[in-house]
Amino acid sequence: MSPKVSIILPYYEGLRWLPRAVESVRQQTEKAWELIVVDDGSIEDPGPFLQRLDDDRVRLLRINHAGKGAALNHGVGNARGEMVCFIDQDDIMLPVRLTTQLRGSERERHADGVYSDYERRYEGGLLIDQFISWQVTPEEAIHQMAVGRSPVTMQTIMLKKAFYEKLGGFSDNSEITGLDDLEFFVRLFLAQPVMVYAPGVVQGWVLHERNYSKTRDFQEARLHWLTRLADLAQLHPMLEKELKHYRFHSHCMRGMYFLEIGCSGHAVADLFKALRLKPSSLNTCYLFFKSLILTAGARCGLNVLAPKNNR
Repeated sequence: MSPKVSIILPYYEGLRWLPRAVESVRQQTEKAWELIVVDDGSIEDPGPFLQRLDDDRVRLLRINHAGKGAALNHGVGNARGEMVCFIDQDDIMLPVRLTTQLRGSERERHADGVYSDYERRYEGGLLIDQFISWQVTPEEAIHQMAVGRSPVTMQTIMLKKAFYEKLGGFSDNSEITGLDDLEFFVRLFLAQPVMVYAPGVVQGWVLHERNYSKTRDFQEARLHWLTRLADLAQLHPMLEKELKHYRFHSHCMRGMYFLEIGCSGHAVADLFKALRLKPSSLNTCYLFFKSLILTAGARCGLNVLAPKNNR
């Protein structure tokens, strides 16, 4: 059976989660698929586990360690399906994903891709929340991404392989690792695609202690991401007018991260940059002055958040 869709799973040192992700693919109600696991130079070899499955729809490819973008591109380059979609090694694909999205693409055969809804869960399975998307124009998608509410995510997108290749695939620039998906989506919507929204929760993102978004490297990638955006904006007026929003959101997120890990001085610097972009943001004002107070307290050797001893 020729696959209707090729599912690309970039793998790197994730043997703890891989069985759950692969099994969620094998439970799909649509059976005409192939799963391409791309091992990005891991020490934890996924080969023995995948061989035990004895499922010829599951293929393992290997590359020297080059990052997630390179792994995704290698997987798509070897895909046999007309459509491609993605699952991270620690994500969970709901059983109706392929059925839901293939039906959506079949209803609109001129479409370049389809997207749906997703949910977030804790490692133990408890639901955190669900993100319900909507039908957007390319212009609206660019704006929504700028304010931190992307209508399309890696957990929900399915694209025609030909359109993916037309875009040049994902960036293999290691400096924007963690934001390579957002960089791809910006280029996607700048290309004015025909995208179809197929309602329904189709995949789950799992929160755990090793999520890359919790790292300092991810926050540093935000700065390289803003440089990349500025380069793209020189060619696309539709993006240029949104740069202020992208910069504000990035500096706010960096500020909140540094505040959370106790680096209040770094938080002050980023929140100040955010405030210069949007002085009327009350929440940013609050976080900025909180950071200032914490920084001043640290310099004076005070724990300004400690409860008073009334004895």
